[in-house]
Amino acid sequence: MSNSISIIGASGAVGSTLAGQILRSGLLKFGDRLQLVGHGLPSSSARLLSNRIDLMDAFDDEGVDIEVAADLRDIDGDIVVMCAGVTLQNGITDRRALGRGNLALFEDIAEACAVHVPDSLFIIVSNPVELAVKIFSEKLGRLRVLGMGAEQDSLRFARAIAHDLGISRHFVTASVLGEHGQAMVPLWGSVRIDTANEQILEEFEQIVSRSAGIPLEERAAILRAHVLELLKSEQIGEAYERSRQALPDARIFVQPLITGHTIHSTPNATSNATLRFISAALSDIPTSLHGQVQLCGEFLGLQGTCGVPLVVSSQGWQVGTEDGISPEETERVVHAAESIGRYLSGIIQEPSHSSDALACA
Repeated sequence: MSNSISIIGASGAVGSTLAGQILRSGLLKFGDRLQLVGHGLPSSSARLLSNRIDLMDAFDDEGVDIEVAADLRDIDGDIVVMCAGVTLQNGITDRRALGRGNLALFEDIAEACAVHVPDSLFIIVSNPVELAVKIFSEKLGRLRVLGMGAEQDSLRFARAIAHDLGISRHFVTASVLGEHGQAMVPLWGSVRIDTANEQILEEFEQIVSRSAGIPLEERAAILRAHVLELLKSEQIGEAYERSRQALPDARIFVQPLITGHTIHSTPNATSNATLRFISAALSDIPTSLHGQVQLCGEFLGLQGTCGVPLVVSSQGWQVGTEDGISPEETERVVHAAESIGRYLSGIIQEPSHSSDALACA
């Protein structure tokens, strides 16, 4: 059976980068299809047509059918990746600030998808991830919707740890739960270092010990303030260097802001994390990932949208387990979920958790 992937927002930086990464990965074979979806605007269609030819010139060897769907009414992918929306720019430094600007767009696209591709699997990339996951879950059913933000944050956390230890990220696994944003919860208890080198393991324990000296929220706030001051005067190199000096758990809150300040998104990192979900969704072998989903009590009894450990396959997603999470970290995840719930209720302007109960009915 052939596979079909649709990218909504394929003309943007993340969407176009993701298209290239999908074709380069070899996940799609001869007879499979990659659909670049527009919004019915001539300018969008023209850009997508040009992107299509460019992708064909680069990746036509495998015989994947690359097509342009000029309008949402033409969408028909088995896997739909949602990349459309306003991105961080013009001084915006918090993904939550994008919520009101993207709310109507998310609702319109989710409603169109509910009509034309109600049985597809939806991978949410657009920010705020939690808002899009909530809206798409309500329109399409929560078990067909998942956001990739927690996986991207987990990869960043693992990379930051690996960098400080002088090893490859290949040897580090780590988890970040909660929000893809200000209520992010990096879990030191989740970190596993695949090495027998006692010196590296000792260095890691020293990093963990240092992280316990000052609360993460305080360290992240101080680092953020310093970095934002540097960005005001376009001292990009100095901002990266200041973040590099911070501990890994604080660093991951701030480095994406620097990147977003200069190029308005993180197209390669975002596409890489999204590709992991696509690969898992095309496989019968379950894969452990981290993602934002609409919960009905499956993890820590939480109700609503939150980033949690997942197991993803062609059968969809299930909530996974998180070994090593401490009572303090558990409490922080619960508080993160509550913060996300309050934010979403304010944006959607509804009584808190009313639609969560409906989604779980």
